[in-house]
Amino acid sequence: MKKYIRLLFCCLTCSLSLSAQESVKPRQQAISQKEIHITFDCVKHLVFPAQVSDIAIGEQELVMASRVEEAPHIVRLSAQAEGFTEETNLTVVCIDGSVYTYHIRYLPEGGTDSHPNIYEDNGKWQHHDYQAEVSDLHLAEFFFPEDIAYGTPGNEVSFTLAAYNNQLKVSTAKDAVAYSNLFVVDKAMNTYHITIKRGNTSVFTYNFDDQRKYTAHVDVNSEEMERCIQELRTKKRNIYSLGVIENKFELSMANLYVHEGFMFFIFDLKNKSYIDYDIEFVKCFQRDQKKSKNAIQQETTIEPIYQKDFDTKIKGKSRNRLILGFDKFTIPDDKVFEIEIYERNGGRHIKLAVLNEYILSAEPLYKPQP
Repeated sequence: MKKYIRLLFCCLTCSLSLSAQESVKPRQQAISQKEIHITFDCVKHLVFPAQVSDIAIGEQELVMASRVEEAPHIVRLSAQAEGFTEETNLTVVCIDGSVYTYHIRYLPEGGTDSHPNIYEDNGKWQHHDYQAEVSDLHLAEFFFPEDIAYGTPGNEVSFTLAAYNNQLKVSTAKDAVAYSNLFVVDKAMNTYHITIKRGNTSVFTYNFDDQRKYTAHVDVNSEEMERCIQELRTKKRNIYSLGVIENKFELSMANLYVHEGFMFFIFDLKNKSYIDYDIEFVKCFQRDQKKSKNAIQQETTIEPIYQKDFDTKIKGKSRNRLILGFDKFTIPDDKVFEIEIYERNGGRHIKLAVLNEYILSAEPLYKPQP
């Protein structure tokens, strides 16, 4: 009798185990797919609520899809072949685990694309649609409320873009296509889709926000750069913890500012002896932080693109200020930015190392507008 009871108990245990396994079996669920159309002369963008982690294309010879590095939650989609008749698919995965799938077809000739871009962000960012006419004899200019982070034309052979702050300049080739588009993302991640029609037009400037003034692009030898230098001269010293004194000569960093694509290093030079200090040259490097005596130190020369207030003679018991302008940069934490000053016919060479933490603390030259 006990033998039969044990057998019955084993059967019940196995039955319950199988039932439990069936109850936790994941439910299969199909992901809904949307249909989108693309053309050879227009670019399409897909905007997602989170950063894109993976992109898969069914047929890469027909379609190219890539993540926009300046806006990693956006995918750029374009046709690789003109007028293809096959259908392919696209799958996008975001870092939040969301998955989006699409059927992709080529837009038939004469057809209308009701969705020039796909917005999956549920209103997280603002999206704008505009139309503009361009001429192959004139340069078109577009002004946006915020500075531009990313811009691309639908047809890169027909249209060339140049972005400066909140301004976009569009040049049109003589044999440009009749219709195309532009897609712009500003630094607030709002998007602007502009349908472009080529023709004879008398309008060459488009301002999408008349409340925003254009900030001029700064060239090295421009009047705007001179205004920057004049502004730098008004700045009081705000760095007191970085300097070196050797042979009665002091080199210290007084200020560090950033403006547009430039960084301005301001150094104070003090000659504390009665012997004049004649500067032979100034050099700047990115170098490894010294770790041991036998370690090989790597260095890269960093050339200043602008140099002002540079008096090569610092008389005894006097001081001077040196302004160096560079294309903006940062350095790895295991490296330093070094400035070296060499004395002509003398041995009072001096150098100063600047850590990346100082560079990352650079202040804006002009206070941001509220």
